[in-house]
Amino acid sequence: MIPQDWQVGSGDNNGIKSVTGFFPAEPSRSNVTVAITGLGPDFTRLESFGKVDEFAETLVSGLDRSWQRPPGVKAKLIDSKAANGLYYIDYTLQNPGETLRHLFTVLGMATTGWYNRLYTVTGQYVDEDSLKYGSKIEKVSFKDYNFLSSFTTLVYVCTLSYWVPSFRLTFT
Repeated sequence: MIPQDWQVGSGDNNGIKSVTGFFPAEPSRSNVTVAITGLGPDFTRLESFGKVDEFAETLVSGLDRSWQRPPGVKAKLIDSKAANGLYYIDYTLQNPGETLRHLFTVLGMATTGWYNRLYTVTGQYVDEDSLKYGSKIEKVSFKDYNFLSSFTTLVYVCTLSYWVPSFRLTFT
């Protein structure tokens, strides 16, 4: 579901967390990232973070600084849902003097057999890129509620690049 002409990059993996990003070849502020984070033994289900609405509200309100003087980042929760064992969060961010950024996040948990991991897929695009990238990013990140198999495949591919550093993801 990632556009075939997009590039892929990954951050340094330290054995506890990893980040893989997908982005257009041309300069853009639009991208999709997959973050994998190890969790403590007390986090066994997504509900360990709270119900989806509580979690989403805490996430977005923690980012919002529009109340400061001078105003900082403005964050607004658009929607949050739980389906198929995943949390779906739709929100916007806007730095003062910058264009509105749309973010779509899907969170899921899985176990390696030894410990639990939080998998987060986030797609984002800015208003001026909405016609070019909006529907692609929403499809990858959020709107497809048959996403469980795609999420599992994407996480598996990113986990491969996480566990096998010589593995290189290419699109044809």
